[in-house]
Amino acid sequence: MFFGRPQLNPVITTLIVSDLFLYFGLGLISPIFGIFILENIPGANLETIGTAAAVYWTARIFSVVPICWVLDRVRGEKDEYYAVLIGTLVVSFLPLLYIFVTSATQLYMVEFTKGVFYSMMTPAWRILFTKFADRKKVGFSWSIEDIGIGVATATSAYFGALIAEKFGFPVLFMLVSVMSLVASYFLTRLYREEKINRSQRLLKSIRKLIPFR
Repeated sequence: MFFGRPQLNPVITTLIVSDLFLYFGLGLISPIFGIFILENIPGANLETIGTAAAVYWTARIFSVVPICWVLDRVRGEKDEYYAVLIGTLVVSFLPLLYIFVTSATQLYMVEFTKGVFYSMMTPAWRILFTKFADRKKVGFSWSIEDIGIGVATATSAYFGALIAEKFGFPVLFMLVSVMSLVASYFLTRLYREEKINRSQRLLKSIRKLIPFR
C-alpha cells in the first residue's frame, strides 16, 4: 500500500531532506544569476554569463571521473559520506564569495571551484542513494526525491526573485548559504550508527530473498 507504514529507510529519508534544503537554496539564485552578473560585474555581458556556465561545467566534467574512480576503489560507505559532506560544506560557503566578486576572472574562479566540489558531492550522494535504496522501492525512492527537488526549486525560484528585488543580492546569497548549511547539518546525521545498521540489516534481509547478480 502507498500509505501506512514508512516507505523509506532512514538513510534515504535523510538524503532526500538534505537535498530538499540544498535545492531550495540553489533555486533562490539560479533563475536570476545572470541578472546578478550583468548588474554587479564590471564590463559583464551575455558572453560573461555563458563563459561562467562553461567554466563550471568544464571543471565538473574533468574532475568527476577521477573523483569517482577513487570512490569506487574505497570499500564501504565512509568515503562517499565524507565526500558528500565535505562537498556540501564547501558549496555552502561559495555563494558568499559572490558578494565580493569584482571581476569576471574572480567569477570564473568561483565557478571553477564550484564545479570541482559538485563533482565530489553529487556522485557521492547518488552512490549512497543507490546503495541504500530498498530494492523493491527504488522507483518510489527516486520519485520522492524528484518531487522534493521540484517543489523546492519551484518555490524558491519565486521567493528568490522577491528577496533580491527587496533586499538585494548580498542578502540572497547569504540565504542560499544558510540553506546549504542546513543541508549539511542533515548530512552530519546521516552516518549515525543506528541508521546505517538498520539499513544494512534491511539490505541483508533482501539479499537472502533476492540475491544480487
